[in-house]
Amino acid sequence: MSYSFVNSPAVRTDIIEAVDYYKKINPEYPKQFLFRIREAKAYIAHSPFGFQIKYKQVRTLLLKKFPYHIHYLVDETKEVIVIIAIIHAYKNPKDYSNR
Repeated sequence: MSYSFVNSPAVRTDIIEAVDYYKKINPEYPKQFLFRIREAKAYIAHSPFGFQIKYKQVRTLLLKKFPYHIHYLVDETKEVIVIIAIIHAYKNPKDYSNR
């Protein structure tokens, strides 16, 4: 089964904030961060149910080399993976559960 991805509107803001932060540290980090997001999405696409449910059917995957989790839901009937947040590992996911 092949799933497509849909981002909640807030995901764009999550990415922009992280990229802006990493840009201040090192100009190479934003490219690496975006690459790690694409890499994580490939893992999710390959095995959407392969990652642990953390809350309310939301699964998470930690990016490699960056302390950010992708929070996502799988809609089997529509064959869609909905990314609801890309947030720092130290933030409380409950703050994002209403997205």
